[in-house]
Amino acid sequence: MDRQFIPTDESPVVVIESVQGDLRLKGHADQEVAAKASTVEDLRMENRDGQIVLNSQSELSVRVPRQATVRVQTVHGDATFKALDGILEVDTVHGDLVLRGVGGTRINQVYGELSAKNVGGDLVIHRVDGDVAARDIQGSFNITDMVYGNLRLGDVDCDASAKVDGNLNLRLDPAAGQSYRFEANGNIFCRLNDEYSVEISVPKANKISVNLPEVKASAPIKAPYALTLGEGDASLTLTAKGNVVIDSHAPDWDMEDFEVELGADMDRLGDEIGVQMEQQIEAQMRMVEANLNSQMASLTSRLGAARLTEEQARRVQERARQASERASAQAQERMRRAQERMEQKLTAAQRKLEQKHRHASSHRRSWGITIPPVPPVPPAPPSEPVSEAERLMILRMLEQKKIGLDEAEKLLSALEGKEA
Repeated sequence: MDRQFIPTDESPVVVIESVQGDLRLKGHADQEVAAKASTVEDLRMENRDGQIVLNSQSELSVRVPRQATVRVQTVHGDATFKALDGILEVDTVHGDLVLRGVGGTRINQVYGELSAKNVGGDLVIHRVDGDVAARDIQGSFNITDMVYGNLRLGDVDCDASAKVDGNLNLRLDPAAGQSYRFEANGNIFCRLNDEYSVEISVPKANKISVNLPEVKASAPIKAPYALTLGEGDASLTLTAKGNVVIDSHAPDWDMEDFEVELGADMDRLGDEIGVQMEQQIEAQMRMVEANLNSQMASLTSRLGAARLTEEQARRVQERARQASERASAQAQERMRRAQERMEQKLTAAQRKLEQKHRHASSHRRSWGITIPPVPPVPPAPPSEPVSEAERLMILRMLEQKKIGLDEAEKLLSALEGKEA
Protein backbone atom coordinates (compact mmCIF):
# COMPACT_ATOMS: atom_id res chain seq x y z
CA MET A 1 0.00 0.00 0.00
CA ASP A 2 2.37 2.71 -1.28
CA ARG A 3 1.42 6.24 -0.27
CA GLN A 4 0.88 8.86 -2.96
CA PHE A 5 1.71 12.55 -2.46
CA ILE A 6 0.76 15.86 -4.04
CA PRO A 7 2.41 19.07 -2.76
CA THR A 8 0.00 21.89 -1.80
CA ASP A 9 -0.13 25.19 0.03
CA GLU A 10 -1.29 25.41 3.65
CA SER A 11 -5.02 25.59 2.79
CA PRO A 12 -5.82 23.48 -0.28
CA VAL A 13 -9.26 22.30 -1.39
CA VAL A 14 -9.48 18.52 -1.16
CA VAL A 15 -12.38 16.74 -2.88
CA ILE A 16 -13.05 13.06 -2.20
CA GLU A 17 -15.56 11.91 -4.79
CA SER A 18 -16.05 8.24 -3.92
CA VAL A 19 -14.67 5.73 -1.43
CA GLN A 20 -15.87 2.14 -1.76
CA GLY A 21 -14.67 1.19 1.73
CA ASP A 22 -13.90 3.08 4.94
CA LEU A 23 -12.41 6.57 4.94
CA ARG A 24 -9.92 7.88 7.51
CA LEU A 25 -8.84 11.50 7.12
CA LYS A 26 -6.58 13.46 9.46
CA GLY A 27 -4.96 16.85 9.42
CA HIS A 28 -1.18 17.28 9.66
CA ALA A 29 1.40 20.06 9.62
CA ASP A 30 2.90 19.26 6.21
CA GLN A 31 1.91 21.16 3.07
CA GLU A 32 0.93 18.12 1.05
CA VAL A 33 -1.92 15.69 0.59
CA ALA A 34 -0.88 12.08 1.18
CA ALA A 35 -3.15 9.14 0.51
CA LYS A 36 -3.11 5.37 0.30
CA ALA A 37 -5.65 2.68 -0.52
CA SER A 38 -5.55 -1.10 -0.26
CA THR A 39 -3.59 -1.25 -3.51
CA VAL A 40 -1.98 1.34 -5.73
CA GLU A 41 -4.45 0.47 -8.47
CA ASP A 42 -7.43 1.24 -6.20
CA LEU A 43 -6.45 4.88 -5.74
CA ARG A 44 -6.84 7.67 -8.26
CA MET A 45 -5.43 11.01 -7.11
CA GLU A 46 -5.00 14.11 -9.24
CA ASN A 47 -4.71 17.89 -9.22
CA ARG A 48 -7.79 19.04 -11.10
CA ASP A 49 -8.18 22.79 -11.66
CA GLY A 50 -6.34 23.59 -8.44
CA GLN A 51 -8.25 21.04 -6.34
CA ILE A 52 -6.88 17.72 -5.12
CA VAL A 53 -9.41 15.08 -6.19
CA LEU A 54 -9.38 11.51 -4.87
CA ASN A 55 -11.30 8.32 -5.67
CA SER A 56 -10.76 4.90 -4.13
CA GLN A 57 -12.06 1.48 -5.07
CA SER A 58 -11.29 0.24 -1.54
CA GLU A 59 -10.60 1.80 1.86
CA LEU A 60 -8.79 5.12 1.90
CA SER A 61 -6.46 6.83 4.36
CA VAL A 62 -5.70 10.52 3.76
CA ARG A 63 -3.50 13.20 5.39
CA VAL A 64 -4.21 16.83 4.54
CA PRO A 65 -2.96 20.23 5.82
CA ARG A 66 -4.96 21.22 8.91
CA GLN A 67 -6.30 24.37 7.20
CA ALA A 68 -7.57 22.43 4.17
CA THR A 69 -11.16 22.67 3.00
CA VAL A 70 -12.42 19.10 2.66
CA ARG A 71 -15.45 18.09 0.60
CA VAL A 72 -16.59 14.48 0.60
CA GLN A 73 -19.27 13.19 -1.76
CA THR A 74 -19.85 9.48 -1.02
CA VAL A 75 -18.33 7.02 1.44
CA HIS A 76 -19.73 3.51 1.22
CA GLY A 77 -18.27 2.43 4.56
CA ASP A 78 -17.50 4.27 7.80
CA ALA A 79 -15.81 7.67 7.87
CA THR A 80 -13.54 9.30 10.47
CA PHE A 81 -12.26 12.89 10.43
CA LYS A 82 -9.71 14.24 12.92
CA ALA A 83 -7.55 17.33 13.54
CA LEU A 84 -9.00 19.72 10.95
CA ASP A 85 -9.25 23.51 11.26
CA GLY A 86 -10.74 24.20 7.83
CA ILE A 87 -14.30 23.67 6.59
CA LEU A 88 -15.57 20.10 6.31
CA GLU A 89 -18.50 19.18 4.07
CA VAL A 90 -19.78 15.62 3.83
CA ASP A 91 -22.62 14.60 1.55
CA THR A 92 -23.32 10.89 2.18
CA VAL A 93 -21.86 8.29 4.52
CA HIS A 94 -23.39 4.84 4.28
CA GLY A 95 -21.84 3.67 7.55
CA ASP A 96 -20.98 5.47 10.79
CA LEU A 97 -19.42 8.93 10.96
CA VAL A 98 -16.92 10.08 13.62
CA LEU A 99 -15.76 13.69 14.05
CA ARG A 100 -12.93 14.55 16.46
CA GLY A 101 -11.30 17.96 16.69
CA VAL A 102 -12.65 19.37 13.44
CA GLY A 103 -13.70 22.86 12.34
CA GLY A 104 -17.11 24.01 11.15
CA THR A 105 -18.86 21.01 9.61
CA ARG A 106 -21.90 20.44 7.42
CA ILE A 107 -23.32 16.91 6.98
CA ASN A 108 -26.05 15.93 4.55
CA GLN A 109 -26.89 12.29 5.35
CA VAL A 110 -25.51 9.52 7.52
CA TYR A 111 -27.11 6.09 7.27
CA GLY A 112 -25.42 4.83 10.43
CA GLU A 113 -24.60 6.61 13.68
CA LEU A 114 -22.81 9.91 14.19
CA SER A 115 -20.38 10.78 16.97
CA ALA A 116 -18.95 14.30 17.23
CA LYS A 117 -16.65 15.81 19.85
CA ASN A 118 -14.77 19.10 19.99
CA VAL A 119 -16.14 20.81 16.89
CA GLY A 120 -14.53 24.25 16.47
CA GLY A 121 -17.45 25.91 14.72
CA ASP A 122 -21.03 25.27 13.65
CA LEU A 123 -22.24 21.70 13.22
CA VAL A 124 -25.12 21.45 10.75
CA ILE A 125 -26.64 18.06 10.03
CA HIS A 126 -29.50 17.32 7.68
CA ARG A 127 -30.40 13.70 8.48
CA VAL A 128 -29.02 10.78 10.48
CA ASP A 129 -30.74 7.40 10.41
CA GLY A 130 -29.05 6.14 13.58
CA ASP A 131 -28.14 7.67 16.93
CA VAL A 132 -26.23 10.93 17.38
CA ALA A 133 -23.86 11.79 20.24
CA ALA A 134 -22.35 15.28 20.13
CA ARG A 135 -20.55 17.40 22.71
CA ASP A 136 -18.23 20.39 22.95
CA ILE A 137 -19.68 22.24 19.97
CA GLN A 138 -17.99 25.66 19.82
CA GLY A 139 -20.67 27.10 17.60
CA SER A 140 -24.29 26.30 16.81
CA PHE A 141 -25.81 22.85 16.48
CA ASN A 142 -28.68 22.27 14.08
CA ILE A 143 -30.52 19.26 12.70
CA THR A 144 -32.34 20.53 9.62
CA ASP A 145 -34.37 17.36 9.00
CA MET A 146 -34.34 14.67 11.71
CA VAL A 147 -32.34 12.23 13.76
CA TYR A 148 -34.18 8.94 13.41
CA GLY A 149 -32.47 7.44 16.43
CA ASN A 150 -31.69 9.01 19.81
CA LEU A 151 -29.75 12.24 20.37
CA ARG A 152 -27.31 12.97 23.20
CA LEU A 153 -26.08 16.55 23.10
CA GLY A 154 -23.92 18.50 25.51
CA ASP A 155 -22.01 21.77 25.79
CA VAL A 156 -23.16 23.84 22.82
CA ASP A 157 -21.87 27.42 22.80
CA CYS A 158 -24.52 28.95 20.51
CA ASP A 159 -28.01 28.25 19.19
CA ALA A 160 -29.17 24.65 18.99
CA SER A 161 -32.17 22.96 17.42
CA ALA A 162 -33.06 19.38 16.63
CA LYS A 163 -35.96 17.09 15.86
CA VAL A 164 -35.54 13.51 17.04
CA ASP A 165 -37.61 10.43 16.39
CA GLY A 166 -36.34 8.73 19.54
CA ASN A 167 -35.22 10.15 22.90
CA LEU A 168 -33.27 13.33 23.68
CA ASN A 169 -30.61 13.61 26.38
CA LEU A 170 -29.39 17.18 26.81
CA ARG A 171 -26.71 18.80 28.92
CA LEU A 172 -26.88 22.54 28.41
CA ASP A 173 -25.40 25.77 29.72
CA PRO A 174 -27.75 28.23 27.97
CA ALA A 175 -25.87 31.34 26.82
CA ALA A 176 -27.45 34.78 26.98
CA GLY A 177 -29.23 35.73 23.78
CA GLN A 178 -29.19 32.17 22.42
CA SER A 179 -32.19 30.02 21.48
CA TYR A 180 -32.48 26.27 22.02
CA ARG A 181 -35.36 24.37 20.44
CA PHE A 182 -35.78 20.60 20.65
CA GLU A 183 -38.53 18.21 19.65
CA ALA A 184 -38.68 14.46 20.30
CA ASN A 185 -41.15 11.72 19.53
CA GLY A 186 -39.83 9.98 22.63
CA ASN A 187 -38.69 11.48 25.95
CA ILE A 188 -36.50 14.48 26.77
CA PHE A 189 -34.07 14.54 29.68
CA CYS A 190 -32.51 17.98 30.08
CA ARG A 191 -29.74 18.78 32.53
CA LEU A 192 -29.01 22.43 33.19
CA ASN A 193 -25.71 23.54 34.67
CA ASP A 194 -25.90 25.10 38.12
CA GLU A 195 -25.71 28.72 36.95
CA TYR A 196 -28.44 29.46 34.46
CA SER A 197 -30.60 32.31 33.25
CA VAL A 198 -33.15 30.89 30.87
CA GLU A 199 -36.78 31.02 29.97
CA ILE A 200 -38.13 27.47 29.59
CA SER A 201 -41.21 26.51 27.61
CA VAL A 202 -42.72 23.03 27.29
CA PRO A 203 -45.70 23.39 24.93
CA LYS A 204 -46.33 19.63 24.67
CA ALA A 205 -45.41 16.59 26.74
CA ASN A 206 -47.04 13.58 28.33
CA LYS A 207 -45.69 14.42 31.78
CA ILE A 208 -43.21 17.02 33.02
CA SER A 209 -40.88 16.60 35.97
CA VAL A 210 -38.79 19.49 37.32
CA ASN A 211 -36.04 19.04 39.89
CA LEU A 212 -34.15 22.31 40.30
CA PRO A 213 -33.00 24.15 43.42
CA GLU A 214 -35.68 26.80 42.79
CA VAL A 215 -38.40 24.37 41.72
CA LYS A 216 -39.10 20.89 43.05
CA ALA A 217 -42.39 19.53 41.79
CA SER A 218 -43.67 16.70 43.95
CA ALA A 219 -46.14 15.59 41.29
CA PRO A 220 -45.90 15.44 37.48
CA ILE A 221 -46.72 18.72 35.73
CA LYS A 222 -49.04 18.92 32.77
CA ALA A 223 -48.17 20.72 29.52
CA PRO A 224 -48.17 23.47 28.44
CA TYR A 225 -45.66 24.69 31.02
CA ALA A 226 -43.45 27.77 31.31
CA LEU A 227 -40.71 28.62 33.77
CA THR A 228 -38.28 31.53 34.02
CA LEU A 229 -34.98 30.96 35.78
CA GLY A 230 -32.81 33.92 36.69
CA GLU A 231 -33.26 36.80 34.28
CA GLY A 232 -34.40 34.55 31.44
CA ASP A 233 -31.54 35.65 29.18
CA ALA A 234 -31.73 32.52 26.98
CA SER A 235 -34.67 30.64 25.49
CA LEU A 236 -35.24 26.88 25.77
CA THR A 237 -38.20 25.10 24.18
CA LEU A 238 -38.79 21.39 24.74
CA THR A 239 -41.55 19.51 22.91
CA ALA A 240 -42.08 15.78 23.40
CA LYS A 241 -44.64 13.08 22.75
CA GLY A 242 -43.19 11.30 25.74
CA ASN A 243 -42.10 12.78 29.08
CA VAL A 244 -39.86 15.75 29.85
CA VAL A 245 -37.48 15.84 32.82
CA ILE A 246 -35.60 19.04 33.70
CA ASP A 247 -32.86 18.57 36.25
CA SER A 248 -29.69 20.24 37.47
CA HIS A 249 -28.24 17.13 39.07
CA ALA A 250 -28.32 14.57 36.30
CA PRO A 251 -25.97 11.61 35.92
CA ASP A 252 -22.64 12.08 34.17
CA TRP A 253 -22.48 12.24 30.39
CA ASP A 254 -21.41 8.69 29.83
CA MET A 255 -24.23 7.14 31.84
CA GLU A 256 -27.16 5.72 29.92
CA ASP A 257 -29.90 7.88 31.39
CA PHE A 258 -32.75 6.33 29.51
CA GLU A 259 -31.67 2.80 30.37
CA VAL A 260 -32.29 3.42 34.08
CA GLU A 261 -36.05 3.14 33.64
CA LEU A 262 -35.62 0.13 31.41
CA GLY A 263 -33.38 -1.59 33.95
CA ALA A 264 -35.84 -0.87 36.76
CA ASP A 265 -38.73 -2.33 34.79
CA MET A 266 -36.73 -5.42 33.89
CA ASP A 267 -35.72 -5.85 37.54
CA ARG A 268 -39.34 -5.61 38.61
CA LEU A 269 -40.30 -8.15 35.98
CA GLY A 270 -37.52 -10.46 37.16
CA ASP A 271 -38.65 -10.14 40.77
CA GLU A 272 -42.22 -10.87 39.77
CA ILE A 273 -41.27 -13.94 37.79
CA GLY A 274 -39.02 -15.10 40.64
CA VAL A 275 -41.86 -14.80 43.16
CA GLN A 276 -44.24 -16.64 40.86
CA MET A 277 -41.73 -19.42 40.28
CA GLU A 278 -41.11 -19.76 44.03
CA GLN A 279 -44.85 -19.93 44.66
CA GLN A 280 -45.19 -22.54 41.94
CA ILE A 281 -42.37 -24.64 43.42
CA GLU A 282 -43.89 -24.40 46.89
CA ALA A 283 -47.28 -25.48 45.54
CA GLN A 284 -45.68 -28.40 43.74
CA MET A 285 -43.81 -29.46 46.87
CA ARG A 286 -46.95 -29.27 49.01
CA MET A 287 -48.79 -31.47 46.54
CA VAL A 288 -45.91 -33.95 46.40
CA GLU A 289 -45.67 -34.05 50.21
CA ALA A 290 -49.40 -34.56 50.62
CA ASN A 291 -49.38 -37.32 48.04
CA LEU A 292 -46.41 -39.04 49.65
CA ASN A 293 -47.94 -38.82 53.13
CA SER A 294 -51.12 -40.38 51.80
CA GLN A 295 -49.17 -43.17 50.14
CA MET A 296 -47.11 -43.85 53.28
CA ALA A 297 -50.26 -44.03 55.40
CA SER A 298 -51.77 -46.47 52.96
CA LEU A 299 -48.58 -48.49 52.90
CA THR A 300 -48.50 -48.67 56.71
CA SER A 301 -52.07 -49.94 56.75
CA ARG A 302 -51.32 -52.59 54.14
CA LEU A 303 -48.20 -53.71 55.94
CA GLY A 304 -50.20 -54.15 59.12
CA ALA A 305 -52.67 -56.32 57.30
CA ALA A 306 -49.84 -58.37 55.78
CA ARG A 307 -48.87 -59.65 59.27
CA LEU A 308 -45.20 -58.86 58.79
CA THR A 309 -42.79 -58.69 61.65
CA GLU A 310 -41.86 -55.25 62.92
CA GLU A 311 -38.41 -55.49 61.35
CA GLN A 312 -39.84 -56.60 58.00
CA ALA A 313 -42.37 -53.78 57.97
CA ARG A 314 -39.66 -51.27 58.90
CA ARG A 315 -37.44 -52.39 56.02
CA VAL A 316 -40.28 -52.12 53.49
CA GLN A 317 -41.28 -48.68 54.81
CA GLU A 318 -37.68 -47.50 54.68
CA ARG A 319 -37.44 -48.57 51.05
CA ALA A 320 -40.65 -46.76 50.24
CA ARG A 321 -39.53 -43.65 52.14
CA GLN A 322 -36.20 -43.51 50.29
CA ALA A 323 -37.96 -43.87 46.95
CA SER A 324 -40.39 -41.08 47.88
CA GLU A 325 -37.57 -38.77 48.95
CA ARG A 326 -35.78 -39.35 45.67
CA ALA A 327 -38.98 -38.61 43.77
CA SER A 328 -39.47 -35.41 45.76
CA ALA A 329 -35.88 -34.32 45.07
CA GLN A 330 -36.32 -35.04 41.37
CA ALA A 331 -39.52 -32.99 41.23
CA GLN A 332 -37.78 -30.09 42.96
CA GLU A 333 -34.82 -30.36 40.58
CA ARG A 334 -37.18 -30.22 37.58
CA MET A 335 -38.74 -27.04 38.96
CA ARG A 336 -35.32 -25.52 39.63
CA ARG A 337 -34.29 -26.16 36.03
CA ALA A 338 -37.52 -24.61 34.80
CA GLN A 339 -36.79 -21.53 36.91
CA GLU A 340 -33.26 -21.30 35.47
CA ARG A 341 -34.64 -21.50 31.94
CA MET A 342 -37.10 -18.71 32.73
CA GLU A 343 -34.31 -16.55 34.15
CA GLN A 344 -32.18 -17.18 31.06
CA LYS A 345 -35.05 -16.11 28.83
CA LEU A 346 -35.53 -12.99 30.93
CA THR A 347 -31.83 -12.12 30.64
CA ALA A 348 -31.94 -12.62 26.87
CA ALA A 349 -35.02 -10.39 26.63
CA GLN A 350 -33.28 -7.68 28.64
CA ARG A 351 -30.22 -7.79 26.34
CA LYS A 352 -32.47 -7.54 23.32
CA LEU A 353 -34.29 -4.51 24.72
CA GLU A 354 -31.00 -2.80 25.57
CA GLN A 355 -29.75 -3.38 22.03
CA LYS A 356 -32.92 -1.89 20.61
CA HIS A 357 -32.46 1.12 22.84
CA ARG A 358 -29.03 1.80 21.33
CA HIS A 359 -30.20 1.60 17.73
CA ALA A 360 -32.58 3.67 15.71
CA SER A 361 -34.81 0.72 14.90
CA SER A 362 -36.43 1.02 18.30
CA HIS A 363 -37.24 4.26 20.12
CA ARG A 364 -38.99 4.18 23.40
CA ARG A 365 -42.04 6.42 23.37
CA SER A 366 -42.74 6.58 27.08
CA TRP A 367 -40.60 7.42 30.08
CA GLY A 368 -41.09 3.97 31.56
CA ILE A 369 -41.55 0.70 29.72
CA THR A 370 -44.62 -1.11 30.98
CA ILE A 371 -44.20 -4.85 30.69
CA PRO A 372 -47.40 -6.72 31.46
CA PRO A 373 -47.09 -9.11 34.36
CA VAL A 374 -46.64 -12.72 33.45
CA PRO A 375 -49.70 -14.69 34.56
CA PRO A 376 -48.85 -17.48 36.95
CA VAL A 377 -48.72 -20.89 35.35
CA PRO A 378 -50.92 -23.39 37.14
CA PRO A 379 -48.73 -26.06 38.69
CA ALA A 380 -48.77 -29.35 36.85
CA PRO A 381 -49.80 -32.36 38.91
CA PRO A 382 -46.67 -34.14 40.11
CA SER A 383 -45.97 -37.61 38.87
CA GLU A 384 -46.04 -40.26 41.60
CA PRO A 385 -42.66 -41.81 42.36
CA VAL A 386 -44.17 -45.31 42.48
CA SER A 387 -47.82 -45.72 41.63
CA GLU A 388 -50.26 -46.73 44.34
CA ALA A 389 -51.45 -49.65 42.21
CA GLU A 390 -47.93 -51.02 41.96
CA ARG A 391 -47.38 -50.81 45.70
CA LEU A 392 -50.72 -52.41 46.48
CA MET A 393 -50.02 -55.24 44.06
CA ILE A 394 -46.69 -55.99 45.78
CA LEU A 395 -48.29 -55.85 49.22
CA ARG A 396 -51.12 -58.19 48.18
CA MET A 397 -48.61 -60.66 46.78
CA LEU A 398 -46.65 -60.44 50.04
CA GLU A 399 -49.82 -60.81 52.11
CA GLN A 400 -50.94 -63.84 50.09
CA LYS A 401 -47.44 -65.31 50.55
CA LYS A 402 -46.99 -65.49 46.79
CA ILE A 403 -43.64 -63.74 47.26
CA GLY A 404 -41.26 -63.43 50.16
CA LEU A 405 -39.92 -60.35 51.85
CA ASP A 406 -36.69 -60.44 49.83
CA GLU A 407 -38.66 -60.67 46.61
CA ALA A 408 -40.88 -57.76 47.68
CA GLU A 409 -37.82 -55.65 48.38
CA LYS A 410 -36.39 -56.55 44.97
CA LEU A 411 -39.64 -55.51 43.28
CA LEU A 412 -39.64 -52.20 45.14
CA SER A 413 -36.02 -51.68 44.11
CA ALA A 414 -36.92 -52.41 40.51
CA LEU A 415 -39.75 -49.87 40.64
CA GLU A 416 -37.44 -47.29 42.15
CA GLY A 417 -34.94 -47.89 39.37
CA LYS A 418 -37.68 -47.55 36.79
CA GLU A 419 -38.51 -44.00 37.89
CA ALA A 420 -34.89 -42.79 38.33
